[in-house]
Amino acid sequence: MNFSDKTIDWLGAVAAWLFFATGMLLTWEVVARYVFAAPTIWAAEISQMFLIWGMYVALPYTIARRKNINIELLYERLPGWAQRFCDLVTIVFTGFFCVVVFWFGWEIAWDSFVRGRSTGTMLNIPNWWTEMVIPLGFGLSVLVCAADLIRLARGKPLAKPAGDGGH
Repeated sequence: MNFSDKTIDWLGAVAAWLFFATGMLLTWEVVARYVFAAPTIWAAEISQMFLIWGMYVALPYTIARRKNINIELLYERLPGWAQRFCDLVTIVFTGFFCVVVFWFGWEIAWDSFVRGRSTGTMLNIPNWWTEMVIPLGFGLSVLVCAADLIRLARGKPLAKPAGDGGH
């Protein structure tokens, strides 16, 4: 396992912890509201930010480990060259999409940073704190797609699609 694999797995773990923390914060909010009749002013907003961060931090992990949706019924029946061709098309389209979202995501986050936009809630969190994760997640995903293209060009196998069979 090399540095990039460890980094990708670390991102997956960070995302999992952010999802766990989201669940804990929302559970606390429900308990505080309905058991103690003292709702928080922060739990819902922080959990929303954790959920957004978790989703975009998990994106490179999902792409690298091929845990996105696959139609394996057809894919597994194709000959090796056709599977590699499908992989190539998938990687190119995914990479292109990630570049586009990275570009526009960066523009939006930078604009919020420069203009000082914030949530307008009691916590008044700067918008760019949440918006910045979009170009971060998609930028890292572009790198994952580039690494997969290099791996494919060298004839090395990509990660097996994750399915019910424990691939």
